[in-house]
Amino acid sequence: MSTRREFVQSTLAALATMGIPDHVWALQAGEELVTFTDYTDDFKIEAQASNPTVRCVDLRNLTNWITRNEDFYAFHQTVTPQVDAASFRLRIGGFVERPKELTLAEIMGRPDKRDEPVTLECSGNSTRPTRMAGLLSNGVWTGVPLAAVLKECGVKPEAREVVFLGADLEKEKKFQAGNREYTAPHGRSIYIQDALAPEALLAFHLNGQPLPAKNGFPLRLILPGWYGMTQVKWLSRIEVLDRRYEGQHMARNYLSLRSIETPDGPVWLDTSISKTYMKSLVARATRRKAGADWEYRFSGPAWGGPVPIASVEVKIDDGPWQRASLEAARGKYAWRLWSFTAKNLSPGPHKVASRATDENGKVQPTQEERRNAIASGREDYAIWVREIAVS
Repeated sequence: MSTRREFVQSTLAALATMGIPDHVWALQAGEELVTFTDYTDDFKIEAQASNPTVRCVDLRNLTNWITRNEDFYAFHQTVTPQVDAASFRLRIGGFVERPKELTLAEIMGRPDKRDEPVTLECSGNSTRPTRMAGLLSNGVWTGVPLAAVLKECGVKPEAREVVFLGADLEKEKKFQAGNREYTAPHGRSIYIQDALAPEALLAFHLNGQPLPAKNGFPLRLILPGWYGMTQVKWLSRIEVLDRRYEGQHMARNYLSLRSIETPDGPVWLDTSISKTYMKSLVARATRRKAGADWEYRFSGPAWGGPVPIASVEVKIDDGPWQRASLEAARGKYAWRLWSFTAKNLSPGPHKVASRATDENGKVQPTQEERRNAIASGREDYAIWVREIAVS
């Protein structure tokens, strides 16, 4: 292919030949949308302009495996910085033998660049009326392996963590400095072994196009299988440390309270948020006439967790769990779309839910089961019971 865009487009075309074709998800002849009654006027795609910036996806429009760049969700703690690609530099320093300063052209011109389909989800992706699980998207990212770049810098034996700093700046009163206010780059860190994992990417394209400004142009970190807060946008500096990084979004934000089982009963631990959990949800509901019957089709994505998803089931009202059709995996870290057909639902309100099961037999939990494992508000991977109205 003569251009990177053409290469990615050919990749997407090849992916479309796998599993359930994308066109199946769009409205077919004679098909109409079924109303979700759990949406209210509180839900807005452009949910908040800044501090934090919040842009949601309306999952009722999920008709394609790929989320278009203009529709991709966004959540960040600051305002979108304007970064000039020509003058951009990625600076790598700290506990490395050979600090580097790389231009965007040097990064994009590397021979080890690759495409990786990855689903991104915000750790705060909730089902409350203002979010409706809309902090979720799927795309094909193009970038270069972070591990290769770090190894070229010569990581020193003392290295313990790697900090990723964006071009966006934040002000915070630092209690350790007498509560004086300081300005610092937005940052997150991961352990050195995670930074050297082969999946981690320094990404510059999304779906064959330069990253949208709201999603990190010109460069961002992509950590497949992790929640979105770690995938630093507008990446401008990588600092290798010999100790923990205690920035506000590591030590004072994105914290979890989770239970571990012991012989004496559960013990609650304060921990950080990191990798995603297995999850599915009902995103879309349609119907069409099939002879004298109405056929109702429910569909949505399934993603996350360390073990591949084996199946998705759907439950309507108080009926049994029934197996849905699940498309073939198009990438280890990308969502899989599923669909389920039911006939002749009675007029009036109905409840519909989905649940995923992985290859080890682990089942997506109920809300109560999830609260017994994680008490904090983020990382909501529980079954979401949707509400629809049939006319």
